[in-house]
Amino acid sequence: MVVESVERHKEKILAKLREAGPDGLTKSKLGAKDLKSKAGQALNALLKDRQVANLGTEKKSCYVQIEHFTPLERACKQIEKNAVSMKQARESTIELLIRKDLDKGCKGEIRKKVDEAIDWLVKEKRLIKLRRARTFYYLHMDKIRELLLKQKVEPLDHETVLAAYNRVKQRLGYSNVEISELKKELGVPMNQVKAFLLEESRRGNAVLTLGDWSVSSEEIRSGAIELYGKPHLLVRFDA
Repeated sequence: MVVESVERHKEKILAKLREAGPDGLTKSKLGAKDLKSKAGQALNALLKDRQVANLGTEKKSCYVQIEHFTPLERACKQIEKNAVSMKQARESTIELLIRKDLDKGCKGEIRKKVDEAIDWLVKEKRLIKLRRARTFYYLHMDKIRELLLKQKVEPLDHETVLAAYNRVKQRLGYSNVEISELKKELGVPMNQVKAFLLEESRRGNAVLTLGDWSVSSEEIRSGAIELYGKPHLLVRFDA
C-alpha cells in the first residue's frame, strides 16, 4: 500500500476547498479528522502557512481557503439577515431587537466579530442603535423603509412634522402631545408617523414618553410606539 506524502494531502485538501468555495468543509470531509495522520499534518501545515483557516470551532469546524476567511463580512451579513427577517408581534408597533436577536446563527470566528459588525452597521446607518440604562436596542433601517413603502407615501420631513406638532401643542396647551393627535394633524398613516418619530428620537430631535396607558382611549393607544418593552404614547419636540 502506497502512503501518500503530506505534500500530496495538502494538494488534495486545497482542491476540495476550492470546490467548496465560501461554504467550506469540516475536518472530517477533508479527511483530516486524525491530526496525527498525513492528512491531519497537511491541514495543520496549511493553517500555519495561512493558506486555509477555520471559520468554525474545534468541535464544529468549517475550513475555507484564506480568501474566503471573512468573519467580519459574514457577521454583518448574518446580523442584517436576522434584523430584517425578525417578525413584529403586531403590525401597528415598531419593536426593537437586542444583541441576542442579532447574533443568531453566528458561530466560531464569525461570532467573535459580532460586536465589531454591529458597530460597523450602526456607523453605516444600516442599524439604528438606542440605549436605555445599560441595555442597547437595535432596529434595521429597512424595517422603517418597509413601513413607509407599505403605505406608498412620501417621507415626512422635520419642518412639516414640527409645524404640525406646534399647532397641536398650541391647541392642547402642553408640550407632550399624543402621537395619535400628531398623526391626525399630519393626515398621514400612523406607521409613517411612528417610523419618523423613532428616527427623530434616535437623532435626539424628539423625546418619546410613556403617558398613562390605563386611562388612555383606544385612539390614543393606537399611537403607541413600543420601546424597551413599553408603549410610548407621547412625543415632545424641544426645538
